Amino acid sequence: MPKRQDPIRWIAAAGTTLLLGVMLDVAVAQQDAPKGAPVPPAHKVSGRLLQELKGFDNPEGAIFSADGRFVFVSNSAELGMPDKGFHWTEKAGFVSKLSVEADGKLKMVNAKLITGLTAPLGMAVNPVATKKFPKGSIFLCTGGLPLADASGTEIKDPARLTSKIVVFNVDGKVLGELPWNAGSALAKATGAPATLPNAAAFDRQGNLYVTDTGIGGGSVEPKLETRPGVVMIPHDAIDTLASGGTPASKVAFISMPGGPDGVEVSPVDGAIHVNTVGVAGGLPDSDKGGLWRLTKDDFKAGRLPKAFSGGWGALDGLDFTRAGTRLDTQILPPNYITVVTKGSKKVLSLTITGLTRDLAGPADIAVHSRRDGSSLLVIPELAATSPNNNENTVLVVLLPAGL
Repeated sequence: MPKRQDPIRWIAAAGTTLLLGVMLDVAVAQQDAPKGAPVPPAHKVSGRLLQELKGFDNPEGAIFSADGRFVFVSNSAELGMPDKGFHWTEKAGFVSKLSVEADGKLKMVNAKLITGLTAPLGMAVNPVATKKFPKGSIFLCTGGLPLADASGTEIKDPARLTSKIVVFNVDGKVLGELPWNAGSALAKATGAPATLPNAAAFDRQGNLYVTDTGIGGGSVEPKLETRPGVVMIPHDAIDTLASGGTPASKVAFISMPGGPDGVEVSPVDGAIHVNTVGVAGGLPDSDKGGLWRLTKDDFKAGRLPKAFSGGWGALDGLDFTRAGTRLDTQILPPNYITVVTKGSKKVLSLTITGLTRDLAGPADIAVHSRRDGSSLLVIPELAATSPNNNENTVLVVLLPAGL
């Protein structure tokens, strides 16, 4: 079996932005680290590996159900043909459902709960019901570029871009979708269709936040102009967008260069946190992997404040513990998970005892805090351009109380 490979790197070539998977050996991860991405000092509290579970196809995102009984994993189904470069395989992605056992380990319930998806990535659970979507519904980002069919032939037709947020329940029933492709109300509100809807989050009021990394527009003909950023969809606008209408409540958008990737809302103060993956994408990310804290006033003004920390390479996943500790994943070597405790701007890293290898492309993580104060951390390892043999890995880590 080949060694694990690190995730995607985007480059510009011949004046066209292309999304290209670069396969790097984990054994030389340190020397291949993105410039300006040092490993932060270790946090004094460590996590403990509970499980290393194989059986996934380029797992990119994970989410716990609202009650913590289940975990859903988005299998992004990258093409897996390194000679053809990085592409999502059209309609080959799927969502897996796993149960959370008493010891914190995961057990597969349905490996292919939902199928036929294109580039399923980050997810979020709705905490406040709408008329159309019950509380606990799962909102999934799908439909990014660049695309290829199962034979590896690149899809150039921009009409095949199906960017949207698919909504489903814990039984796998698809309840609806919020389109973000060309001509949609969301595209009109943000100034462009999303070319890589990447992550989603809700605040306590049920407002929805979604990032568009804005990469891949040059892979279609004619080229699509992209507008990377973070959109805030008011709670009372969700149903209208899902019905194809233009909502009365204003959809807010913050333009964000550098490849916005992860987004999550702090459970402590309601601030909206975002990171950037620009180093991997060859994007002009002046913060070289920045950590942002946004407010609702920032969205009202369409204002991007300064990052509170930067230089962390290619950041991807983002989540919080109940105590308000922020965790971000660094998806290119050196792979690690950052730790920023509540009220601090100091960036540390998480040590995982029992893991005898480096992390391999940690992507959109999920955290569930338990009654005893401990938390379960689920880490999908995105192995871009690896063969599609359903041998990719998801890790489960126990975080002690207080983190």
